[in-house]
Amino acid sequence: MSGINNDPRGENREAAPEQKGKKLGELKKKVQKVPLLRRLARNPFLKLLSLVFAIILWAMVMSQTNPDRTKVVYDVPLEITGLTELNARGLSLATESDELPSTVDVHLEVPMNDLSRATTDNVHATIDLSRITTTGDYSLQVNLTTVYGEATSSSVSSVDVVVESLTTSVVPVQVTTTGTLSENYRLGSIVATPSQFQITGPETDVNRVAAAVVEVDLTNLTADFNRSVVYTLVDENGQAVESANITSTIGNSVSVSIPVYPIKEVPITYESSTTGLLRDGFYLEGIEVAPSTVRIAAPQAVLDEIDSVQVSTIDLEGVSASFTTTLPLKLSGEVVWSSVSEVDVVVRVREEEETRTFTGLPVTYRNLAAGLQAELYDVTADVSVTMARSALERLTNDDISVYVDLAGYEAMADSAVPVSVSIRANVDYAYELVSEEKVIVRIDAAS
Repeated sequence: MSGINNDPRGENREAAPEQKGKKLGELKKKVQKVPLLRRLARNPFLKLLSLVFAIILWAMVMSQTNPDRTKVVYDVPLEITGLTELNARGLSLATESDELPSTVDVHLEVPMNDLSRATTDNVHATIDLSRITTTGDYSLQVNLTTVYGEATSSSVSSVDVVVESLTTSVVPVQVTTTGTLSENYRLGSIVATPSQFQITGPETDVNRVAAAVVEVDLTNLTADFNRSVVYTLVDENGQAVESANITSTIGNSVSVSIPVYPIKEVPITYESSTTGLLRDGFYLEGIEVAPSTVRIAAPQAVLDEIDSVQVSTIDLEGVSASFTTTLPLKLSGEVVWSSVSEVDVVVRVREEEETRTFTGLPVTYRNLAAGLQAELYDVTADVSVTMARSALERLTNDDISVYVDLAGYEAMADSAVPVSVSIRANVDYAYELVSEEKVIVRIDAAS
C-alpha cells in the first residue's frame, strides 16, 4: 500500500510543470506575433522606461488610496492635567516630578500622506488628576492624542502617583551671610522683604519646612547690598526641603537690603565734659580715659564731620578726692556702630598745698655704734614743709624729726655731718632745711 498514491492532488502536482511550460511557450509565440512587444523584449532601454512608468503608475495608485503606515514619535513630553481641579478639592500631588517619566514614545497609525506631519508638536501624552477625590496611591493611565492618524500605544502605559491633603503654612525668612567683610566696613541691619510668606503643597512636605533661607556673600562688599535673592526652604535641621509641588505667594526669591558703612577711628576727649566746682581748696590734677580712641561706623558724609567723640558728663561738684568711674560716650544718632560704648575715666583731684616753716627743732643722732659717745653743736634746726593745707594744719613739731645718721662713724674730732629730716604724715610732702644742712659732731670713746 505504500506504493499507491491515494491523494488525487498528487496527480495535479505532477502535471503542473508540464502545463506551465505549455502556457509559457504559447505566450512567447503571441509576443513574437506583436511587433511592439517583440521590440520591447529585445530593447533594454525600453525595459527601463517601462519600469519607470510602472513606478509612476504605482505612486499614482498609492496617492489615491493613501494607506496607513506605522510611525513611532519619540520623546513626547508627558504632561500632567487636572491639577487645578485636584487643588480645588483640597488635595495635592505628592509625587515629585523626577519620580515620573518626563517623556514617552508614542506609536501611531498615520495615513502615508501625513507621516512627515506627525511630530512631538501635535502628539500629546497626559495623565489626568481631575477625577481624584481623596488622598491615596493611584495608577493613572497615560492618555494619548494626535492630530494626524491614531495613537495606538506608548512606551509607558500607566503612571503611579501619590495624592495628599493640600496644606498651607507661613514660613519666616532668614538671611545668612558667608565670606568676611573688610575690617574697614560694618554691616547695618539686614532687612528681608517680605519677612515671611505663605507656602502651599502636599501635607508631608509643607510640614517639614521650618524657614526660607537666603544666603548673601560679603566678600569684597563695600557698598549697600540691595538685590533679589533666591531662597531655599529648609527643615528645622537646616536641610533643604526640595519639592516641586510646593508653591508660594512670592515666587522663588525675596528682596534683601543690607546697608554697608565705612569705619573711622577718632580720639575720645573729655575737655568739654566736666561740670561743677571742686571743693574749695582742691584742684583738678588731670583726667585719663581708657581706651583713648574709638572706631565708629556711619554714612561717609557723617564720618567726614566727626573728628572726636566726647565722654558723657563728668560731675565734679564738691569733689575733694580722686575717683574712677565708667561713663558712656556721646555718640551721634547717625553713628550705627562703635567699637566701645563706654570708657573707664580716672579723675585725679589734689588739695591745694601750703608751706610753713618750723623753727627751733632739736637735732638728734641715730645709729651710733656701741662704745662710742657723740656731742652735737648747733643742736637746733629750722625746716620749711610743703604739703596739703589740711594736713599742714594738723602738723606739729613733734611730727618732724631732725637728726644725723652716725651709722658707720668711728671716734673723730669735730666734723660736719649731713642733717636728715623725717616727717610723720600720710600725704605727700616736700621739705627744705632753712638752717644749715650740716651740723658739727664729735665722737669719742665712751668713758
